[in-house]
Amino acid sequence: MKKRTFLMLFLCLATLSISVQAQRHHGDCPKPEPRPEVTELVSDLSSAQKNKLEKLTNESRERVDRLRKQQNQVRDSIGKLMESDGDQSKALFPLFDREAKLQTEISREMYTTKVRIEQVLTPDQRKEFRESNRRHHQQAKKSKRLKDERSK
Repeated sequence: MKKRTFLMLFLCLATLSISVQAQRHHGDCPKPEPRPEVTELVSDLSSAQKNKLEKLTNESRERVDRLRKQQNQVRDSIGKLMESDGDQSKALFPLFDREAKLQTEISREMYTTKVRIEQVLTPDQRKEFRESNRRHHQQAKKSKRLKDERSK
């Protein structure tokens, strides 16, 4: 009898834990430091370059925001289905595929924007842009590592 009670309690706690983890969305994670604007990463930009870069980054940001909104909606649907009883494979698998495709579109948009930005810059400015990006990524990784260590 004690074994059965213990087993039932264990299964209830395991189910609760899985449910809590399923509800935790990627968007709930701490946000990294805001990325500096391109015009802040590169010096000696002409006004024409600044205008092109601002237009380019604003348009890209709008497209990425739209894709991320769609991605969050798909993730919400996945979360709801994961909490449902029974086998939800037929509904879930297409959503997993859609979420992955949206992530691919976001990555492609970001890469395409990087290429377009570099086309506006001179060779020296491209070098400065790449170095600034490298430093930003290193700082973000270090910050994440410190947060992870503190949470342990």
